[in-house]
Amino acid sequence: MTFASIKDKKDLINIITETFDANPSVNILIGIKGNRRKRLELMAKYAFIKALNRDGAFISENKKGIALFYRSNYGKSNLKEIFYEIRFALSLPIKKVFQALKREAYLKKHRYQGTHFYFWFFGVQKGGVAAGFELKNALYQLSDQEQLPIILETSVERNKIAYERYGFKAYHQWNDYGDGHTLWFMKRDVPEGFLKGKQDVC
Repeated sequence: MTFASIKDKKDLINIITETFDANPSVNILIGIKGNRRKRLELMAKYAFIKALNRDGAFISENKKGIALFYRSNYGKSNLKEIFYEIRFALSLPIKKVFQALKREAYLKKHRYQGTHFYFWFFGVQKGGVAAGFELKNALYQLSDQEQLPIILETSVERNKIAYERYGFKAYHQWNDYGDGHTLWFMKRDVPEGFLKGKQDVC
């Protein structure tokens, strides 16, 4: 796994657009009508620039997997990020913009408030299973080294089950997320043994 740079922008946008095309959370935001591909690409560009601005854009060695994963207390919005956010917002129907703002307010209110790593996007292209494990292992190691939990939200039940298998626990559930979907707020704590090991070294 390596830090992504602006030269990886095309690869990251393609992976996000491809892997999140059927994601309920994405469809609630961008809708199912009109030029969805364009809105998906604009969303992916904004997400990439925001994560890049926070040193949180990662790509696997084989370029088949990406992760947008950054510290909650690191980096602030800059003009480039705001530009991409506005471009994306302007691609949405005005009704969707207000719905998105309302949902974001709920997310901020109920999301874990302590310092953490926020796991925003994780996408792996077909045939890139190894890339998925490479990214997961590297990001977990980063979380353990920094002694910070990892926070994410998912509206896909099979993803929730998979995250639970890898150490996450749901700490809040929103049953009225939109279009009849449930959103799970999930947290992976730093393993207890790792913390003890760090204390022994000190």
